[in-house]
Amino acid sequence: MLTKLLLALAVPAALLFHTELKTSVPERDAILKAPPEVVELGFSGKVNAKLTSIAILRPDSTEVMKLVVEKTADAKVVRAPLLRPLPPGRYLVRWRTAASDGHVVRGVYGFAVDVVE
Repeated sequence: MLTKLLLALAVPAALLFHTELKTSVPERDAILKAPPEVVELGFSGKVNAKLTSIAILRPDSTEVMKLVVEKTADAKVVRAPLLRPLPPGRYLVRWRTAASDGHVVRGVYGFAVDVVE
């Protein structure tokens, strides 16, 4: 009886955990010596590459470029090559995707290219 009760309580709790960003290339807050050639995002669960968008922005949220997202062999990872090299400066990666459960997740993180302060 106790086992059934614990199991019943565990299932709804599991539904609360949606897919989240686990890894990124470039990494969050990285200062790169050369512009990245690709943005790669790794998630805690499977995502739909067709429903994923990635854009590079300036710190004021002005869009620099929209990237074309590619499916990878790992359904938890998407990648998008940059269309041209980024000049030195600070940038944001804005992403949005849909997890296999249909839940939309999104986020923004920053990185810099060859910034000397």
